[in-house]
Amino acid sequence: MRRSYTRTAALLAAGSIAAPLMAAETMLEYRVSPRDTLIGLSEQVFTSPRAWREIARINRLPDPNRIYPGQVLRVPARLMRSTALPVRIASTIGEVRSGGAAVEAGAVLAEGQALETAPKSSAVLELADGSRVRVPPATLAEIVASRSAGPNPELAQRTANEGWFTGVLRMVRGSVEVLATKVRRQAPLEVTTPTAVVGVRGTHYRIRFDDEAPITRSEVLEGKVRLDSADRKAGTDLPAGFGGTQAAAGPAAKPTPLLPAPDLAAMPELFERPLVRFALPTEQSTVRVQVAVDPAFDKIVDDQRVVAGSDVRITGLPDARWYLRARRLDAQGIEGYDAVRPFVLKARPEPPAINAPRPGGKQSLGPLELQWSPNLEAASVRLQVARDEQFQAIVLQREGLAGNRERIELPEAGSYWWRLASTRADGDRGPFGDPQRFELRPLPEPPKGGVAADGRTLAIAWGGRPGDTQHVELARDPAFKEIVTQADLDQPEWNLPLPRPGGTYYFRYRSIEPDGFVGPYSTPLVIEVPRDWTTYLLMLSPLLLLL
Repeated sequence: MRRSYTRTAALLAAGSIAAPLMAAETMLEYRVSPRDTLIGLSEQVFTSPRAWREIARINRLPDPNRIYPGQVLRVPARLMRSTALPVRIASTIGEVRSGGAAVEAGAVLAEGQALETAPKSSAVLELADGSRVRVPPATLAEIVASRSAGPNPELAQRTANEGWFTGVLRMVRGSVEVLATKVRRQAPLEVTTPTAVVGVRGTHYRIRFDDEAPITRSEVLEGKVRLDSADRKAGTDLPAGFGGTQAAAGPAAKPTPLLPAPDLAAMPELFERPLVRFALPTEQSTVRVQVAVDPAFDKIVDDQRVVAGSDVRITGLPDARWYLRARRLDAQGIEGYDAVRPFVLKARPEPPAINAPRPGGKQSLGPLELQWSPNLEAASVRLQVARDEQFQAIVLQREGLAGNRERIELPEAGSYWWRLASTRADGDRGPFGDPQRFELRPLPEPPKGGVAADGRTLAIAWGGRPGDTQHVELARDPAFKEIVTQADLDQPEWNLPLPRPGGTYYFRYRSIEPDGFVGPYSTPLVIEVPRDWTTYLLMLSPLLLLL
């Protein structure tokens, strides 16, 4: 894996470039310092002790033994020794480490140093020639070579900008996305893996190494890439819009057109729950999904694969504006074009947890107490009650509620939905929670009836729902402490023998629905049962005969 560095770097460091001098050849300017001699420079600055001869000829020096302080010599870049240049860490997010220590944006890496990103973490490397390497989550990459022609960093940086930069990045695991600057290069910018060497001269491409297979995959979005085996015995060119694979042995697979971007039309623009979740109903392929802080996707905080038929689920994001991109994977694991969509997460402060009434609960019309467990981050609660689940027909709305309960009274029976939201002390309003349905049952209709026409029975009836059980009671007192008789009926009517003795009786009922909901008792029906005076007369008849 280091052979490409040795071969390429040696061309700069040991003077092995044997190309003839051409008119378009890059020339460097070297300003002579005191005590400099052309022969001494050949031993310390130039690539060969014999380089002074060619430099003297190019600069038309009448006497190669005499150069003066301040004099500017034109030197072919190929004859200048190379200098290692640092690789700058342009950005980081999450846990990014080098050599076991955490690193942040602005730090620099030298040849031989590695960069590792943890899950939900990423970084961007900026090479000396301006190329940028995005390092997504769960990736380990090493700087093998970063150098350019020149005896000092200042001159080497200048030659790097002019195309004499040598860069080699070794990827141990994970993936990288490279945006190579479009400059004339003496040697390609290379990314190596255990199975492949990817060389470019200016393009936008991706590389991913699967260490379980092992196999290297590359996709070209712009320009052209050369995908070679690690031993350089086989390879292929990948033009823009194509991807390829390279296993540990054998030739590279035939270039494959990249799949089109997936359809993100089903993805909402606003999420109001900490778990960002949505479906990709039209997708037949596995999709790689990434979430970043920025639209350039330099700071990626989530990177996952979603198999066809599964929902996208993203956890751990704070409230903010985010950017999501997704791309399909074909049967070879080659990733296609990106679909990008921004979204907003506003899930906090989270709504209170609803306690009562429970979802689908029932209560008879009248005062209703709503109960919840407040969010400790919130100073108050907002309440809405509506006749529909979409809250288009809001019938009650209250704000600034403190505590954990509120009594309400609604004028009509029927189905209602209610929901809660939290508000922080500074006025920051969180989203409403999921609506919960409850049912208000109408109050029982007053019963009707009394002594039947035959004078021997009571006939009582009332309104009732089909399927409900009716519990009925007949008592001698309005508090129903002296119950004469009671029963459970299947119909909203009751016929019973006339109770004895006569006098005032009280009747009430309540309905029991099939799901067990027990309604309140009806208002009592007062029934006057005629007294049987015949009995009293028979008892008094002996007394009457004595008169």
